[in-house]
Amino acid sequence: MKILFSVLLALASAAAAAESPDEFGFALSIEGVGGNAFYRVAIPPPVYEVTAFADLRDLRVFNAAGETVPHAFLPLERVTERPAPVTLPFFPLRGPRDARIEDFDLHLDKTSARLSLRVNSRGSKAGQAALLGYLVDASALQEPLSGLLLDWHAAGESYFASVRVEASDDLKYWTTLVADAPLARLVHGAQRLEQRNIAYRSHRAKYLRLRWHDIAQVPRLVGVAGSRPERRAQSERVWKELVAVPDADRRGDYLIDTGGLFALERLALRLPQENSVVPMQILSRASPADPWTAVTHAVVYRLKQDGRELVSAEISVNANSRRYWLLRADANSGGIGAGVLTVKAGWTPREIVFAARGAGPFRLAYGNARARSSALAIETLVPGWRTADAPTLSSASTGGAQILAGDAALRDRIDVKKWSLWGALLAGVALLAWMAWRLVAQMKRQT
Repeated sequence: MKILFSVLLALASAAAAAESPDEFGFALSIEGVGGNAFYRVAIPPPVYEVTAFADLRDLRVFNAAGETVPHAFLPLERVTERPAPVTLPFFPLRGPRDARIEDFDLHLDKTSARLSLRVNSRGSKAGQAALLGYLVDASALQEPLSGLLLDWHAAGESYFASVRVEASDDLKYWTTLVADAPLARLVHGAQRLEQRNIAYRSHRAKYLRLRWHDIAQVPRLVGVAGSRPERRAQSERVWKELVAVPDADRRGDYLIDTGGLFALERLALRLPQENSVVPMQILSRASPADPWTAVTHAVVYRLKQDGRELVSAEISVNANSRRYWLLRADANSGGIGAGVLTVKAGWTPREIVFAARGAGPFRLAYGNARARSSALAIETLVPGWRTADAPTLSSASTGGAQILAGDAALRDRIDVKKWSLWGALLAGVALLAWMAWRLVAQMKRQT
């Protein structure tokens, strides 16, 4: 019995063993790592040419001891600027307690450099004036807003309510931006929780209207600020020059092998002869055995006019990691003519961030047909990500290539760990069945 349990424990331990560099086909050295916590590295083309998965799930970072260190992928778009909120004028909307805010005709006068609001209620009974909501004036802004930041004075320390935000350019027709945004200020002992921000899709409007679902919860606002959208930029695109090879089986078809799993976003085609105009259908597939899938249509041209050469613009495609591409020229256009059709394929390289845990040198390993994704979310890896307190991401680069397990790691081999775990589970089931059989036999003898 003890021997069987020892075997099961050994099998389970082997199945749960950590990954090692020998399980990956290739690696690149990471250079420029110093004493900081986090480093960012751009994924170079050799990784896309060998990786077994388009989402780069078989990518790992190892330290000198062969331990994997945590990593995450950076978003393709990076924040270049976070504009400060801008203070906005606001006006209380008051009327009879039984009135609805839709029953008001709003007029905003801006004469003599002064702002004044005139509210005419209709369809409501006379009564004591109550605070029904607020009108926010954003007409002076030339850019859209992506949210509001409210500050209020409440009678009690704690406050919780929900508000509706609407937008208009003429104070007559309103569009809902947020139907139910929570606002909160909760206090418990020395702890304090606040939710003052109302976020919505970037939108430009002259006026905003704040409506509370329960007018008894309308607070006395003391400040309103507009949140301006973050300014973003995308990493510089990388290009690879390719040659389209004529298909021997079909006239007018041209084949392209990108040589890897590049997430292509742009195609720039150059026709061999001047004064050519060729409508083309663009298709792609992941492997030679798959059927072609249509990607897009485009008109490609190369013209010479008044001594200047005019060429067609780059063709935009949704990020496509299929390796094989087909350019099908419209037969009615006469094809591309004699010569070679060249193609420039462009993609935005991914970047990773890793924690420099342990001693260097560090290596970027890739090429493992059995790997599963181990990347963390960037918010999980980097504390305070998207805030001013986030740690600095130092830049590192990749160096020389190293062969680890080579091409053998890219083939689907017998997964020893998986089958060891299954063996351990089956052996456990067999052990339980044997113990149950012994117990039943013992009970029968006693009877």
